Amino acid sequence: MTDHTGGAGRPAPRVAGPDAVHRTPGDVGPDWLTDVLRDRGLLAEGRVVSVVPTPVGTGQMADTVRFTLDYEPAGAGPPTIVGKFTSADEQSHATGRIMRAYEVEVRFYAEIAPRVAVRHPRLLFAALDPEEAWFTLLLEDLDGAVQGDEILGCDTAVATAALRQLAGLHAPCWEATDLAASPWVNRATPESEAFTASVVTGVFPGFLERYGDRMDPSHVHLLESFLPRLAAWIARPRGPRTVVHADFRLDNLLFTADDPAPVVVDYQTITWASAAYDLAYFVGGCLEPEVRRPAAESLMSGYHAALVAGGVRDYPFADLVTDYRRECFGGLVMAVGASMLVKQTERGDAMFLTSVRRHAQQAIDLDALDLLGDA
Repeated sequence: MTDHTGGAGRPAPRVAGPDAVHRTPGDVGPDWLTDVLRDRGLLAEGRVVSVVPTPVGTGQMADTVRFTLDYEPAGAGPPTIVGKFTSADEQSHATGRIMRAYEVEVRFYAEIAPRVAVRHPRLLFAALDPEEAWFTLLLEDLDGAVQGDEILGCDTAVATAALRQLAGLHAPCWEATDLAASPWVNRATPESEAFTASVVTGVFPGFLERYGDRMDPSHVHLLESFLPRLAAWIARPRGPRTVVHADFRLDNLLFTADDPAPVVVDYQTITWASAAYDLAYFVGGCLEPEVRRPAAESLMSGYHAALVAGGVRDYPFADLVTDYRRECFGGLVMAVGASMLVKQTERGDAMFLTSVRRHAQQAIDLDALDLLGDA
């Protein structure tokens, strides 16, 4: 688990080019997997003789499967591994291409994962066709791990453990000049920010048509008041920057029996931004308001202490609190935009509604609109 060398003392795999991409789970065969597992030191002798894929999770940007493997001799290698592939849904595929989501996740595992102190699956193989937005990722399977449930939410103990992992992602990358200069990490430009504002504003009427009658009127009002200020929010003052997950929530955390620290997955949204974005996104989106209100300051304090322990300096707690308040709109922007740009599912609708409800209430509780001025 989380072997930053890539396993068995080997360096992390390099990203292979378009010719090595397996576009669908059905393209993955025993002979190729035999070569991959031998290369990673996970198959000393014998070979894979059968591969059975089973869909995993409800990811809306990529297709994830668990491969069950049989060997000769039996038990020669890991019984299962996980594969991630470009979504078979055309809309999600197009969105992933525009957002560079597939490239971002592949390059995270190959380039950033070895330097951070966060639990993540071990990378076994990576290939990418950035032009056509096809990719293949093979990762270790976390046997017995339980996926978090954003709709269900969590208590403060789970939140505390999750935020320690978040600090383990943020602190090693804090104001790192090489990452700030990396065009695939630091993707924000005036043009991309204007594009984001136009997309979210453009889909908002459809969002209200689809979900408005299931939302609290005060939350609809908050959104209607925020959208004219979206450009101002995008141009907001930002605190110290680092690599942020940008979709750090319970559905992207796996919990194992051997360690209370969750394993963080789904790195398709990695970007260069204020650390408080991830903090506000998780606390506002994964805790019910009645749990969040009395616990928020303690959770922020614990996260801040973990940053300091990870080597972060010159970031007072008071600054973090202000940044947290300013960044709390990120969950609303994500939910409104993503809900209208990926394939619609019953669980997806429930998740987006839950996210909007919690984040809208978070912004109301924090009087966060006051930071943005008049529309």
